[in-house]
Amino acid sequence: MAADIGTFVIFIAIAGAFGVGSLVLNRLLGARSRMSYLRLTTYECGEEAEGEAQIDFPTQHYTFAIIFVAVDILGFLLALWALTFRAGNSAWYPMFIAFGFTALALAGIYYALSTERRWVV
Repeated sequence: MAADIGTFVIFIAIAGAFGVGSLVLNRLLGARSRMSYLRLTTYECGEEAEGEAQIDFPTQHYTFAIIFVAVDILGFLLALWALTFRAGNSAWYPMFIAFGFTALALAGIYYALSTERRWVV
């Protein structure tokens, strides 16, 4: 048990030293910062920014991508559950957990789809 904690502490120390060392070496060996008016402007591939930056950005594709991932994970977890609890095990508690998880996931998917204003097929 003590060896496991010691290994963890050594790992945290090495990770911290790497992070702090990277910042220090970047400051010592890196290019000096130069103040310019360009630092305060929006970078647009070398072009000067024009007009407003706020546009109507469609989010339907992201909603459907997240729903796809949710259904994919739901199917994966239910398949693993089905392999774990085969027909020989007739306990009601694992089935209650699986049905509750499925109902919660489907309620979340229904909520995500019902709040979507525009449908993209």
